[in-house]
Amino acid sequence: MAADYAYFVQMDIPADWEAEFNRVYDTEHAKYLCQAPGVHTCNRYALESSNANQFAKYAALYAIDEPGVPYSEGWRVEGEKGDWATKIRPHATNRTHTMLKRTSDAGDATAEAPYIFIVRTDIPADDEDQFNHLYDTVHLPGLCEVSGVLGATRYRVEATNADGFPKYAAVYQIESPSVLESDPWKAAAQDEWAAKVSHKCVGLTRAVMRQVARHPQG
Repeated sequence: MAADYAYFVQMDIPADWEAEFNRVYDTEHAKYLCQAPGVHTCNRYALESSNANQFAKYAALYAIDEPGVPYSEGWRVEGEKGDWATKIRPHATNRTHTMLKRTSDAGDATAEAPYIFIVRTDIPADDEDQFNHLYDTVHLPGLCEVSGVLGATRYRVEATNADGFPKYAAVYQIESPSVLESDPWKAAAQDEWAAKVSHKCVGLTRAVMRQVARHPQG
């Protein structure tokens, strides 16, 4: 079963620090944080493409038990270990932190794919109930039936320091970016949700990210 919350961290790093950033994050930082109580996994991603400038080049998605985990003493202690805090973090830019609450999923919600497709949007309050109902019962499960889509999870934003981060997000586990250009995906996307509520979405953003590392619990 997927974790109830996800902690989504985004950041950029200067090119001359990029190699060391990736080395330290994957050999030290993520491994240490996955030892903190309440942390299940950490998946790291690099941006492949996006229709918005709200996505930094790198992102880490931590599966956690509850929103207090990143503010806990255990997280703080593990996060200060190694070279991350003193040597790498001072060079990171555009750092944003977003707490996401899982609201629904489809397909294999625990699947791990080489890529993720992230869709984020707001919706007017008057249309929110219909938006969520059709997304959960029609749109998400329908897209997860497309070959190359392993599973998907929907989230609602609980807190963020990112300007303009929409209220809702869906993360699809996909085998390749080409899945999104396939005829089966395009056909599945033209469903009741698309016909009745997609045109009411506000600030719709999309991004494809490539998984660069996966860190299990402990």
